[in-house]
Amino acid sequence: MRVRLTGNIVIQRYLTKGLYQRIYIFFLNFKFFLLGDSSRVKSGRIRLFQEREKLGMTMLFLCFFIFLFSEETELRPYKLINADTLIARKINEEYITNLKGNVHFFYGETEFYTDFAEIFEKKKVTRMIGNVKVFDDTLSLFSDKVDYYRLTEQLFLEGNVFIQETHQDSTIRTFETDRAEYYRNDKNLIAIDNVIAFDEREDLRGTCGYLTYNMNDGYGYLIKSPILTAIGEDSLTISAEKIEYYKEFQKIVTTFNVVSESKDFTITSDFLLYFKEENKAFYLGNPKFISEMAIASANEFQLFLDERTIKYAILKDSCRVDFKSEENEEMVNWITSENMEFNFVDGHLEICEATTNVDSYFKQDEKEDKDFAINEAQGDKLTISINSDEEIDQIGMQGRVSGKYKFLVK
Repeated sequence: MRVRLTGNIVIQRYLTKGLYQRIYIFFLNFKFFLLGDSSRVKSGRIRLFQEREKLGMTMLFLCFFIFLFSEETELRPYKLINADTLIARKINEEYITNLKGNVHFFYGETEFYTDFAEIFEKKKVTRMIGNVKVFDDTLSLFSDKVDYYRLTEQLFLEGNVFIQETHQDSTIRTFETDRAEYYRNDKNLIAIDNVIAFDEREDLRGTCGYLTYNMNDGYGYLIKSPILTAIGEDSLTISAEKIEYYKEFQKIVTTFNVVSESKDFTITSDFLLYFKEENKAFYLGNPKFISEMAIASANEFQLFLDERTIKYAILKDSCRVDFKSEENEEMVNWITSENMEFNFVDGHLEICEATTNVDSYFKQDEKEDKDFAINEAQGDKLTISINSDEEIDQIGMQGRVSGKYKFLVK
């Protein structure tokens, strides 16, 4: 323990000895330094517990000294728990405290750990470098560097940023990024550059160049090449120019250049709205469905899901489907109508119904068990049944049927 007064104060101390002992030793060293008797510093330590009855007067004198020196009634508005080295100095009217080694302190209810901290005590600004850890209620923040502005409750993080939010059910939401900003008063988080977000509860993973998330409102959005991936066996990836989510992903809105991809299909559109409670997705703005067996388009798609698998689909206005009846064929068959509905069983299309102004074309190549046929028909309703091998089993037309439609099987 040493104290040197040269316009600055330098205090090297080990805070694990306890606040009571540190304050008392500090006073004894400072008193003996003023008396010019450094040899008594060591003996002052030995007499520490012999002079406890004088502690009241000692503490009073020490508080009076700090008040005169700092010109403030609150020199350190934070609670220091531990540091290997403390250096306090005054520059102009600002008091600056440097903490080095195993630093641990509280500012209000927010807890900080770091290798090095520089605290501007009047401005209430703290700069931390090296293995920075911040714990604030359910939020944990880790970074190489953090600047904390106490008056505005803002934190700026830079370098290997990792942020974790813990939910009441013990599931977590995490964010990895190059830079981040956290505004405690509004509980608003901003992540910038190389962002990776993960939600354990929903099994969702997001990547983007910029993300914002408000914990009070439960609202956030991703921009700059955002991609949202539903993790699992039936994975689904959504990309767009902007992806917004509301209150625990109960609603997701994606806008412009939307691409939804699964192992079985791709859907493109200008807009996508997903409602978790109804497990329903709306695709608007020239939506297009593409799979190995069919290509479909309309003014609007409505998909009803079971988990992440389509169980029912509705196409509305200016519907067209181009398809092939078998895997190795060309996609030369087509149907147009005002409305279409598709029923799926275990992810496989079972029935397709087209209604209102139906027009269709079907070409069947000759095979050992089939005759060659080209059939065209118009009517009010067209029904196509598809078997488990994803081949057309039966086609039927109803209501004001015209044209010629044949389905011949040997």
